[in-house]
Amino acid sequence: MDTETDTIDTLLERYLSLLDEYTTLRTELGRLQTSMFQHLARANFSAERGMRYGPDSYDERMQATRRVKTSLRGEVPVFRVTTCDELSSGATETPPSGLVSDPPVGAAAETETGRPDEAVSAEEEDKVREKGDEAKRQRLKDPLRWFGVLTPLALRQTQGCAIEAVDQVIPKLLSVDAAMQDVEIQVRRARKKRAKAEAAAAKEHASGQHQGKVVREEVAAS
Repeated sequence: MDTETDTIDTLLERYLSLLDEYTTLRTELGRLQTSMFQHLARANFSAERGMRYGPDSYDERMQATRRVKTSLRGEVPVFRVTTCDELSSGATETPPSGLVSDPPVGAAAETETGRPDEAVSAEEEDKVREKGDEAKRQRLKDPLRWFGVLTPLALRQTQGCAIEAVDQVIPKLLSVDAAMQDVEIQVRRARKKRAKAEAAAAKEHASGQHQGKVVREEVAAS
């Protein structure tokens, strides 16, 4: 029973440490949210007439720029936020520079007609155009560009607070919350195990007392 009690005490100490970290993160999240709305209100106050920064300006250009990735540390989930660019770069692989693919069948015959040079130049132009369109789409993913080129400083500060909250505070908060739930389960299991051990010890003690009483009665009768 002493071992189970020590285990429960260790788990409770761990829980209190996690609770302190959770409280600190909640305070930090509240501070970031307050600063975010203050900066947004300041940006709207100094905006041009008829201009307002908010969900009214959202349109089909809105795309997620971050994704949540979950991993397991033992039995406890750990949350992490990554940008979509990191996920796409990890999914795509470039072939080694030393490997050159064979030309398609009929390519040699086409080079003698005089048309392949034109076809190649047109294909290169298409690739350059596609790269330019892709770069433009990447720029449009930044919501700050929806409101013009000269973005107010207060609006940039609003975005900075939101990014810090999403990238750093919220994933840690979720991870700590999951760890606290796991510790709560371990504490309940340890308490049940201790209760069973105490019940077994009490039963054994009562049985010993009963046997001792029987022995004393037999001795007295003889």
